[in-house]
Amino acid sequence: MKRVLSVFLALCMAVGWFAASIYLLGTGSITMRTVMKRYAPPQDTGLPAEEYAPVASMITGYLNGDEIPFQHIYTVNGTEYTAFNQKEQQHMEDVQSLFRLCRMICFVCLGGYLLTELYLLWGDKDRTNWRTFRRTLLAVLAVVTAVILLACIDFNSLFVLFHKLAFTNDLWLLNPQTDLLIRLMPIEFFILYAVLIGLLWLTGMAVLLILSTHYIRRMKGSDIK
Repeated sequence: MKRVLSVFLALCMAVGWFAASIYLLGTGSITMRTVMKRYAPPQDTGLPAEEYAPVASMITGYLNGDEIPFQHIYTVNGTEYTAFNQKEQQHMEDVQSLFRLCRMICFVCLGGYLLTELYLLWGDKDRTNWRTFRRTLLAVLAVVTAVILLACIDFNSLFVLFHKLAFTNDLWLLNPQTDLLIRLMPIEFFILYAVLIGLLWLTGMAVLLILSTHYIRRMKGSDIK
């Protein structure tokens, strides 16, 4: 039973941290503004440079669950413009739901962690539980590594597959000629975000592996004594 709980705990931490990595980076206004300016400059989007900060703040606030409309209104030479059309707004409602799901996964995984961690690992003198925990983390890393390799080979196909699985409609098929959202977020935008999310998640996983290895060695030393 404890081995099953060790697997469950490792999965909770791996999945929970992955959801948290997506949520933290996706709701970071400064990060979004920086990536937009890098891959979607004003000359390509038609959006004035001074509007990037408020647009990024609105988008990240919306994804964070703030009760605000997904819209930005700005003025150029006395003419007022609305940044996003109805199709873009409907698509972002779906995206907001995904971020709400990420937030829920974080809380569920945190609950699973709290329910099992003290009982299962801390103070438990059986190194088998920690070894099972570490092996599960390594198995998850192996699966993620395979996905990363696929993304390096053909990111576009993986990106399309994700959208087909995540959304039940075709609102995500935006037109660069008519939709500002896709001009602000070209494929390079998502590639960099995927890299940032991957690095943040891998850092957390590395910390867990180091801590679990240290604890196994410390218990082994205690057994020798």
